[in-house]
Amino acid sequence: MARTCSFLSSPTLAGVLLAMLALIAGAGPAAEPPPAFAATAAGDDEADEARRKTEVLAGSRWRRAMHELNEWLATQPVYSPERVARIKRELATRVAGMTSYELEYLLDGLDEKLLILESPAAADAREWLGRYLAVMADERRAAVVANAPDLLEMSAAELTATLAEIEQQREKVERAARDARKSRRAFGAFVADARRSESAEREQLGRVRHGTTAFSPYRTQPVGDPPFPDSFDSPTVVGVGPWTSFVDHSFAAF
Repeated sequence: MARTCSFLSSPTLAGVLLAMLALIAGAGPAAEPPPAFAATAAGDDEADEARRKTEVLAGSRWRRAMHELNEWLATQPVYSPERVARIKRELATRVAGMTSYELEYLLDGLDEKLLILESPAAADAREWLGRYLAVMADERRAAVVANAPDLLEMSAAELTATLAEIEQQREKVERAARDARKSRRAFGAFVADARRSESAEREQLGRVRHGTTAFSPYRTQPVGDPPFPDSFDSPTVVGVGPWTSFVDHSFAAF
């Protein structure tokens, strides 16, 4: 009996029993992990995020989007070379500060906008806009280019609305050009008619001068017969009467 009591009074055994009782009762808050363990977990999360971001940037989808964006920026007629360089710098700065999830969201938006920009309607609008800006006055063109929205800041819906506005402007300009051509044709026809009338009048006056027709100042058109066709001239008679001399000339009858 003395041996048993001596064993139970051992400090090691007492500590084990107290620990078992604490586990059974579930008493006390959970112990926090050691600082070294928490730092290791945070480091693993950062490493996973960096690896995931690298995978997005190195992926074929991102590289294809960047290639298409560069091709569009190289052929568009609105942004100046300085504006294009600024857009690329701003995009690089934004990408550097984004998480992998933000990059994927940005990539989704780029894919959607590039599909719109590569559509046949957008290609036609880009070609027409280039010709329209080329013939525009320098000050007007500078104002239009300065107010052009930034592609990266636009949503797909805003981009679609902008293309619709360009198409409306195109129809307006082409309608004005058609009206101008119609007016020029009408004026040309008027000038041609006036020249034909003038030529006909000159021809008629020429015939009058050459005696082929007669002209009366009291009529609007030349006449076929000379004035007083039924008249005849009589010789002039000069004589001396009882009181004075006289001159007699007969102008025929009317």
